[in-house]
Amino acid sequence: MIPSRNAFRALLQHNHTQHTLRSLFSTTCLAHQQVQQDETKMSIEQWRDNITKKKLIEEDVITASQFNLMGNTMNDPIYQGSRLPLAGTALPPAWHLAYFPPRVIEEELSPDGFEQDWKPPAPFHHRMWAGGELEWNPENPLRVGDKAQMESSVRDIQFRPAGRRGDSVFIWIDKKINNKQGWVMTESRCWVYVQGTDRVVPVPSQSESDSVKSTIIPEPKQTMAKELPRADFSMDLVPSPILLFRFSALTFNSHMIHYNHIYSTTVENHRGCLVHGPMSFMLMTNELNKYLKTIDDSQHIKSLSYRCQSPLVVNEPVQIQGKAKSNEPGKYDVWVADQNGNMAVKGTAIVGRIGG
Repeated sequence: MIPSRNAFRALLQHNHTQHTLRSLFSTTCLAHQQVQQDETKMSIEQWRDNITKKKLIEEDVITASQFNLMGNTMNDPIYQGSRLPLAGTALPPAWHLAYFPPRVIEEELSPDGFEQDWKPPAPFHHRMWAGGELEWNPENPLRVGDKAQMESSVRDIQFRPAGRRGDSVFIWIDKKINNKQGWVMTESRCWVYVQGTDRVVPVPSQSESDSVKSTIIPEPKQTMAKELPRADFSMDLVPSPILLFRFSALTFNSHMIHYNHIYSTTVENHRGCLVHGPMSFMLMTNELNKYLKTIDDSQHIKSLSYRCQSPLVVNEPVQIQGKAKSNEPGKYDVWVADQNGNMAVKGTAIVGRIGG
Protein backbone atom coordinates (compact mmCIF):
# COMPACT_ATOMS: atom_id res chain seq x y z
CA MET A 1 0.00 0.00 0.00
CA ILE A 2 1.43 3.39 -1.04
CA PRO A 3 1.08 6.03 1.69
CA SER A 4 -0.92 9.17 0.92
CA ARG A 5 0.81 12.51 0.38
CA ASN A 6 -0.41 13.71 3.79
CA ALA A 7 0.86 10.57 5.51
CA PHE A 8 4.23 10.88 3.79
CA ARG A 9 4.46 14.54 4.85
CA ALA A 10 3.61 13.55 8.43
CA LEU A 11 6.31 10.88 8.39
CA LEU A 12 8.89 13.41 7.21
CA GLN A 13 7.80 15.81 9.93
CA HIS A 14 8.10 13.05 12.58
CA ASN A 15 11.62 12.15 11.43
CA HIS A 16 12.62 15.82 11.43
CA THR A 17 11.26 16.21 14.96
CA GLN A 18 13.14 13.14 16.17
CA HIS A 19 16.36 14.41 14.61
CA THR A 20 15.84 17.82 16.21
CA LEU A 21 15.24 16.25 19.61
CA ARG A 22 18.36 14.07 19.33
CA SER A 23 20.44 17.09 18.32
CA LEU A 24 19.00 19.12 21.18
CA PHE A 25 19.68 16.31 23.66
CA SER A 26 23.27 15.92 22.42
CA THR A 27 23.86 19.67 22.62
CA THR A 28 22.37 19.81 26.12
CA CYS A 29 24.60 16.93 27.29
CA LEU A 30 27.71 18.59 25.87
CA ALA A 31 26.76 21.89 27.48
CA HIS A 32 26.20 20.12 30.81
CA GLN A 33 29.58 18.37 30.55
CA GLN A 34 31.27 21.70 29.80
CA VAL A 35 29.63 23.30 32.84
CA GLN A 36 30.75 20.39 35.02
CA GLN A 37 34.31 20.63 33.67
CA ASP A 38 34.39 24.39 34.28
CA GLU A 39 33.16 23.89 37.85
CA THR A 40 35.79 21.18 38.40
CA LYS A 41 38.55 23.45 37.09
CA MET A 42 37.42 26.23 39.42
CA SER A 43 37.41 23.84 42.38
CA ILE A 44 40.90 22.60 41.48
CA GLU A 45 42.23 26.16 41.20
CA GLN A 46 40.90 27.03 44.64
CA TRP A 47 42.44 23.87 46.08
CA ARG A 48 45.73 24.59 44.27
CA ASP A 49 45.97 28.04 45.89
CA ASN A 50 45.79 26.44 49.34
CA ILE A 51 47.76 23.23 48.85
CA THR A 52 50.79 24.93 47.26
CA LYS A 53 51.34 26.82 50.53
CA LYS A 54 51.45 23.59 52.52
CA LYS A 55 54.65 22.14 53.95
CA LEU A 56 54.72 18.85 55.82
CA ILE A 57 57.61 18.24 58.24
CA GLU A 58 58.23 14.68 59.44
CA GLU A 59 60.96 13.15 61.57
CA ASP A 60 62.23 9.60 61.89
CA VAL A 61 65.13 7.58 63.29
CA ILE A 62 66.99 5.24 60.94
CA THR A 63 66.68 2.04 62.95
CA ALA A 64 68.52 -1.20 62.29
CA SER A 65 65.28 -3.18 62.48
CA GLN A 66 63.53 -1.40 59.58
CA PHE A 67 66.75 -1.65 57.56
CA ASN A 68 66.87 -5.40 58.17
CA LEU A 69 63.19 -5.89 57.34
CA MET A 70 63.61 -4.09 54.02
CA GLY A 71 66.55 -6.37 53.20
CA ASN A 72 64.45 -9.44 53.97
CA THR A 73 61.45 -8.14 52.05
CA MET A 74 63.50 -7.40 48.93
CA ASN A 75 65.63 -10.56 49.30
CA ASP A 76 68.83 -8.53 49.35
CA PRO A 77 71.95 -10.73 49.08
CA ILE A 78 73.76 -8.84 51.87
CA TYR A 79 71.18 -7.42 54.27
CA GLN A 80 68.94 -10.38 55.04
CA GLY A 81 68.38 -12.95 57.75
CA SER A 82 68.29 -12.18 61.46
CA ARG A 83 71.51 -10.17 61.71
CA LEU A 84 70.90 -6.44 62.23
CA PRO A 85 73.16 -3.88 60.52
CA LEU A 86 75.60 -2.08 62.79
CA ALA A 87 75.22 1.54 63.82
CA GLY A 88 76.62 3.77 61.10
CA THR A 89 75.80 1.36 58.25
CA ALA A 90 74.80 3.38 55.18
CA LEU A 91 71.32 2.91 53.74
CA PRO A 92 71.40 1.86 50.06
CA PRO A 93 69.68 4.25 47.61
CA ALA A 94 65.85 4.23 47.87
CA TRP A 95 65.79 2.25 51.13
CA HIS A 96 64.49 5.36 52.87
CA LEU A 97 61.08 4.05 51.73
CA ALA A 98 61.10 1.93 54.91
CA TYR A 99 61.02 5.14 56.94
CA PHE A 100 58.79 8.24 57.24
CA PRO A 101 55.52 6.25 57.10
CA PRO A 102 52.14 8.05 56.98
CA ARG A 103 51.33 8.56 60.67
CA VAL A 104 47.54 8.83 60.56
CA ILE A 105 44.66 6.97 62.17
CA GLU A 106 42.31 4.93 60.00
CA GLU A 107 39.47 7.45 59.94
CA GLU A 108 41.79 10.01 58.34
CA LEU A 109 42.57 7.71 55.40
CA SER A 110 40.61 7.58 52.16
CA PRO A 111 37.88 4.90 51.99
CA ASP A 112 40.29 2.68 50.05
CA GLY A 113 43.15 3.23 52.46
CA PHE A 114 45.61 5.88 51.25
CA GLU A 115 46.69 8.99 53.17
CA GLN A 116 45.00 12.19 52.02
CA ASP A 117 47.66 14.85 52.67
CA TRP A 118 47.73 15.89 48.99
CA LYS A 119 44.38 14.63 47.70
CA PRO A 120 42.40 17.03 45.46
CA PRO A 121 38.69 17.67 46.02
CA ALA A 122 35.86 15.53 44.63
CA PRO A 123 35.32 13.87 42.22
CA PHE A 124 38.94 12.67 42.32
CA HIS A 125 38.65 9.74 44.71
CA HIS A 126 41.10 7.15 43.30
CA ARG A 127 44.90 7.45 43.35
CA MET A 128 47.59 5.82 41.24
CA TRP A 129 51.39 6.12 41.38
CA ALA A 130 52.49 7.77 38.12
CA GLY A 131 56.25 8.06 38.58
CA GLY A 132 58.97 9.89 40.41
CA GLU A 133 62.58 10.99 40.75
CA LEU A 134 65.42 10.52 43.21
CA GLU A 135 68.43 12.79 43.54
CA TRP A 136 70.86 11.30 46.04
CA ASN A 137 73.95 12.54 47.89
CA PRO A 138 76.33 9.54 48.07
CA GLU A 139 78.73 11.49 50.29
CA ASN A 140 76.06 11.91 52.96
CA PRO A 141 73.79 8.83 52.97
CA LEU A 142 71.36 8.07 55.75
CA ARG A 143 73.01 5.76 58.29
CA VAL A 144 71.71 3.48 61.01
CA GLY A 145 71.26 5.63 64.11
CA ASP A 146 70.65 8.90 62.23
CA LYS A 147 67.88 11.25 63.21
CA ALA A 148 66.44 12.54 59.95
CA GLN A 149 63.88 15.09 58.84
CA MET A 150 61.78 15.12 55.68
CA GLU A 151 60.07 18.24 54.32
CA SER A 152 57.35 17.73 51.71
CA SER A 153 55.91 20.40 49.44
CA VAL A 154 54.14 20.74 46.09
CA ARG A 155 56.28 21.12 42.98
CA ASP A 156 53.57 21.10 40.33
CA ILE A 157 49.86 20.40 39.76
CA GLN A 158 48.29 19.64 36.38
CA PHE A 159 44.59 19.26 35.56
CA ARG A 160 44.09 17.03 32.52
CA PRO A 161 40.58 16.72 31.05
CA ALA A 162 38.92 13.80 29.27
CA GLY A 163 41.28 10.89 29.87
CA ARG A 164 40.40 7.18 29.92
CA ARG A 165 38.70 7.64 33.28
CA GLY A 166 37.55 11.18 32.66
CA ASP A 167 39.29 14.24 34.08
CA SER A 168 42.41 13.68 36.20
CA VAL A 169 44.79 15.63 38.42
CA PHE A 170 48.56 15.03 38.46
CA ILE A 171 50.46 16.30 41.48
CA TRP A 172 54.23 16.30 42.07
CA ILE A 173 55.46 16.29 45.67
CA ASP A 174 59.12 16.99 46.51
CA LYS A 175 60.42 15.29 49.67
CA LYS A 176 63.73 16.71 50.90
CA ILE A 177 65.52 14.62 53.52
CA ASN A 178 68.28 15.91 55.79
CA ASN A 179 70.33 14.51 58.66
CA LYS A 180 72.57 16.46 61.03
CA GLN A 181 75.28 16.64 58.33
CA GLY A 182 72.89 18.32 55.88
CA TRP A 183 71.15 17.33 52.64
CA VAL A 184 70.81 13.59 51.98
CA MET A 185 68.38 13.28 49.06
CA THR A 186 65.32 14.67 47.35
CA GLU A 187 62.68 12.19 46.31
CA SER A 188 59.86 13.44 44.08
CA ARG A 189 56.62 11.51 43.78
CA CYS A 190 53.98 11.92 41.12
CA TRP A 191 50.45 10.75 41.85
CA VAL A 192 47.50 10.88 39.50
CA TYR A 193 44.05 11.23 41.02
CA VAL A 194 41.13 10.04 38.91
CA GLN A 195 37.38 10.03 39.22
CA GLY A 196 35.68 7.26 41.11
CA THR A 197 33.54 4.64 39.41
CA ASP A 198 29.82 4.23 39.99
CA ARG A 199 30.63 1.89 42.86
CA VAL A 200 31.58 3.07 46.32
CA VAL A 201 33.77 1.55 48.96
CA PRO A 202 33.65 -0.26 51.36
CA VAL A 203 34.49 -3.18 49.18
CA PRO A 204 31.59 -5.23 47.75
CA SER A 205 31.11 -8.78 48.91
CA GLN A 206 32.04 -11.66 46.63
CA SER A 207 28.36 -12.15 45.72
CA GLU A 208 28.22 -8.60 44.36
CA SER A 209 31.24 -8.91 42.11
CA ASP A 210 29.42 -9.81 38.90
CA SER A 211 27.06 -6.85 39.09
CA VAL A 212 29.94 -4.49 39.76
CA LYS A 213 31.86 -5.48 36.65
CA SER A 214 29.17 -4.05 34.37
CA THR A 215 29.61 -0.54 35.78
CA ILE A 216 33.36 -0.10 35.72
CA ILE A 217 35.79 1.12 33.11
CA PRO A 218 37.99 -1.58 31.57
CA GLU A 219 41.76 -1.68 31.62
CA PRO A 220 43.39 -0.57 28.38
CA LYS A 221 43.99 -3.41 25.94
CA GLN A 222 47.49 -4.85 25.79
CA THR A 223 49.37 -3.57 22.76
CA MET A 224 51.93 -5.54 20.79
CA ALA A 225 55.20 -5.38 22.69
CA LYS A 226 58.23 -3.80 21.07
CA GLU A 227 61.45 -5.80 21.24
CA LEU A 228 63.24 -4.91 24.45
CA PRO A 229 66.83 -3.61 24.26
CA ARG A 230 69.61 -6.06 25.03
CA ALA A 231 70.16 -5.53 28.75
CA ASP A 232 73.47 -5.18 30.60
CA PHE A 233 71.81 -6.64 33.68
CA SER A 234 68.54 -8.45 34.29
CA MET A 235 66.61 -10.03 37.15
CA ASP A 236 63.48 -12.16 36.88
CA LEU A 237 60.81 -11.87 39.55
CA VAL A 238 57.30 -13.10 40.16
CA PRO A 239 55.77 -10.63 42.64
CA SER A 240 53.83 -12.81 45.04
CA PRO A 241 50.94 -11.78 47.31
CA ILE A 242 53.32 -12.25 50.25
CA LEU A 243 55.87 -9.85 48.75
CA LEU A 244 53.17 -7.21 48.17
CA PHE A 245 51.80 -7.67 51.68
CA ARG A 246 55.22 -7.40 53.32
CA PHE A 247 56.09 -4.28 51.33
CA SER A 248 52.73 -2.71 52.23
CA ALA A 249 53.27 -3.53 55.90
CA LEU A 250 56.87 -2.29 55.97
CA THR A 251 55.97 1.04 54.33
CA PHE A 252 52.68 1.31 56.27
CA ASN A 253 50.83 1.52 52.96
CA SER A 254 47.20 0.53 53.49
CA HIS A 255 45.97 1.25 49.94
CA MET A 256 43.68 -1.72 49.24
CA ILE A 257 44.69 -1.95 45.59
CA HIS A 258 47.84 -3.80 46.72
CA TYR A 259 46.31 -6.49 48.95
CA ASN A 260 42.53 -6.73 48.51
CA HIS A 261 41.73 -8.83 45.44
CA ILE A 262 38.00 -8.09 45.37
CA TYR A 263 38.55 -4.35 45.61
CA SER A 264 41.29 -4.33 42.98
CA THR A 265 39.36 -6.45 40.47
CA THR A 266 35.80 -5.20 40.92
CA VAL A 267 36.13 -1.57 41.97
CA GLU A 268 39.36 -0.60 40.18
CA ASN A 269 38.90 -3.29 37.48
CA HIS A 270 42.45 -4.65 37.37
CA ARG A 271 43.37 -8.29 36.75
CA GLY A 272 44.53 -8.60 40.34
CA CYS A 273 46.30 -6.68 43.07
CA LEU A 274 48.88 -4.22 41.78
CA VAL A 275 52.61 -4.07 42.43
CA HIS A 276 53.48 -0.84 44.24
CA GLY A 277 54.94 1.95 42.12
CA PRO A 278 57.65 2.58 44.74
CA MET A 279 58.50 -1.12 44.74
CA SER A 280 59.21 -0.95 41.00
CA PHE A 281 61.32 2.13 41.65
CA MET A 282 63.23 0.33 44.39
CA LEU A 283 63.78 -2.80 42.29
CA MET A 284 65.29 -0.76 39.43
CA THR A 285 67.48 1.17 41.86
CA ASN A 286 68.65 -1.98 43.67
CA GLU A 287 69.56 -3.85 40.49
CA LEU A 288 71.38 -0.89 38.94
CA ASN A 289 73.28 -0.26 42.19
CA LYS A 290 74.36 -3.92 42.41
CA TYR A 291 75.47 -3.90 38.77
CA LEU A 292 77.53 -0.73 39.21
CA LYS A 293 79.39 -2.28 42.15
CA THR A 294 80.44 -5.24 39.97
CA ILE A 295 82.10 -2.82 37.53
CA ASP A 296 83.65 -0.26 39.86
CA ASP A 297 82.93 0.02 43.57
CA SER A 298 83.36 3.79 43.42
CA GLN A 299 80.43 4.19 41.03
CA HIS A 300 77.14 5.36 42.44
CA ILE A 301 73.69 6.51 41.40
CA LYS A 302 73.40 10.31 41.32
CA SER A 303 69.77 10.44 40.20
CA LEU A 304 67.01 8.28 38.77
CA SER A 305 63.73 9.38 37.19
CA TYR A 306 60.99 7.03 36.07
CA ARG A 307 57.44 6.82 34.75
CA CYS A 308 54.83 4.13 35.41
CA GLN A 309 53.30 3.40 32.01
CA SER A 310 51.03 0.44 32.79
CA PRO A 311 50.10 -1.65 35.84
CA LEU A 312 52.10 -4.64 37.06
CA VAL A 313 49.93 -7.36 38.55
CA VAL A 314 50.56 -9.82 41.35
CA ASN A 315 51.73 -13.33 40.31
CA GLU A 316 52.63 -12.15 36.78
CA PRO A 317 56.37 -12.48 35.93
CA VAL A 318 58.41 -9.31 35.44
CA GLN A 319 61.97 -8.51 34.42
CA ILE A 320 64.01 -5.74 36.03
CA GLN A 321 66.62 -4.65 33.51
CA GLY A 322 68.97 -1.87 32.48
CA LYS A 323 71.49 -0.83 29.88
CA ALA A 324 74.14 1.87 29.57
CA LYS A 325 73.33 4.54 26.99
CA SER A 326 75.99 4.07 24.33
CA ASN A 327 75.83 7.65 23.13
CA GLU A 328 75.52 9.28 26.58
CA PRO A 329 78.30 8.23 28.99
CA GLY A 330 77.20 8.14 32.61
CA LYS A 331 73.55 7.43 31.79
CA TYR A 332 71.55 4.23 32.01
CA ASP A 333 68.13 3.21 30.76
CA VAL A 334 66.32 1.10 33.36
CA TRP A 335 62.95 -0.57 33.10
CA VAL A 336 60.54 -3.17 34.44
CA ALA A 337 59.04 -5.33 31.70
CA ASP A 338 55.73 -7.12 32.21
CA GLN A 339 54.97 -10.71 31.25
CA ASN A 340 54.15 -9.63 27.68
CA GLY A 341 57.46 -7.84 27.20
CA ASN A 342 56.03 -4.33 27.54
CA MET A 343 57.99 -1.68 29.45
CA ALA A 344 55.53 -1.14 32.29
CA VAL A 345 57.95 1.13 34.15
CA LYS A 346 60.64 3.09 32.34
CA GLY A 347 63.41 5.22 33.80
CA THR A 348 66.71 6.99 33.26
CA ALA A 349 69.58 7.05 35.73
CA ILE A 350 72.66 9.26 35.93
CA VAL A 351 75.69 7.67 37.57
CA GLY A 352 79.03 9.05 38.77
CA ARG A 353 81.97 8.28 40.99
CA ILE A 354 82.35 9.23 44.62
CA GLY A 355 84.43 12.37 44.81
CA GLY A 356 84.11 12.86 41.04
